[in-house]
Amino acid sequence: MCLAMEEIRRDLIARGEADGMARGRAEGKAEEIVAMGLEFGLSKSDILNRLQNKLHVSEQKAEEYLGLFGSQMV
Repeated sequence: MCLAMEEIRRDLIARGEADGMARGRAEGKAEEIVAMGLEFGLSKSDILNRLQNKLHVSEQKAEEYLGLFGSQMV
């Protein structure tokens, strides 16, 4: 029983690490999309559309990214 629990624990840790890495990559891409959009003078709407299309995220998530990373660029 102890070996099975250890295997489950390792699997959960591995999944958590993979999820964290994927989330980090998505946030890095979002930050670059926002930065480039602002640098090239794109409208808020255009940046949101790019975030949604490139990252396959909802409008709400795109707005979160724009709010988070857009305020850092100002």
